[in-house]
Parts: sequence; structure tokens; C-alpha cells
Amino acid sequence: MDNFVKVGKHIISAAGTVNGWIAAAFAYMAPLKGVFWLMFLLLAADFITGIAASAKQHIPRSSKRLRRSLSKALCYFGLLYLFWEFECQVGIHDWICTYKIIAGFIFLVEVISVLENMFIITEHPFFTKLVKLIRGKAAQSEKMGDLLSDIMNEKQSKTDEK
Repeated sequence: MDNFVKVGKHIISAAGTVNGWIAAAFAYMAPLKGVFWLMFLLLAADFITGIAASAKQHIPRSSKRLRRSLSKALCYFGLLYLFWEFECQVGIHDWICTYKIIAGFIFLVEVISVLENMFIITEHPFFTKLVKLIRGKAAQSEKMGDLLSDIMNEKQSKTDEK
């Protein structure tokens, strides 16, 4: 019984500190840890390969692009957290994991973006064929310049819209 009292006192004293609140938040979101880490790694890979692809195309870095990357990451993390929280509050997390389904789609989008960036950086035939296969243009244009200009135009138009 004394052990329970000691543990209870430690919990109460820790709850009054900032570190205690941070630890409690991390413990509460423990099921999301793996999904968040994988998403963080993919976003970091996309960010780094995007910078390298822009450098190869002589596109200058700008605060607009950085702001877009950060807002994309915050939206992704927020979306996953909201769906996970919804599942927990409604009580459906035992039989369906919608946040993992959504995470799968986000991962797919990020992997495609990394592959497109790798295509721009390396111009290797493997990435050329893979990107054409993903984009559904394998039967259309065989010229690498067309595909490269398509990707760059899409990325530039997305940046200009924001």
C-alpha cells in the first residue's frame, strides 16, 4: 500500500510541471508514435530531395516553399491526430483504424514525390520508367525531357498557387 501512495505522490508532483504535461501528452499519443515517425522520415526525405531537385534545376530556395512544406507537414500530422482522436472518442478504434488508412494514402503521396525528385536529381532510367509507370504515361511520351518538364511545371504551378 505504501508503494501506491509513493507512486501517487510522484504522479501528482510530476503533473504540476511542464515536463509532466509533456510526458503525459506523449504517453496519451503513444499509439501514433510509429505512424508519426514514419511520416516524419518521409517528409524529411521529400524536403531534402526537393531541395536537391530545385538546386539541380537552378530554382532558388524561398520562404514561400519552406512555408508550404511546413504547412503540409502540420496538416498531415493534424489530420492523423484528429482521426485518431475521433476513433478513440467514438470507440471504434478496436475494429477500424481510419487514421492508418489515411496515413497509407499520405505515405503513398510522399513516396511518389520522393521518386519524382529522385528522377529530377539523377535522371536515371530506373526512376524514369518508375515515374512514367506511376503517372500512367508509360505508353505516351518516351522523351525524358517531356516528363521532366511536366513534373517541374506541376511543382511550380503548385508553388505559384499558394
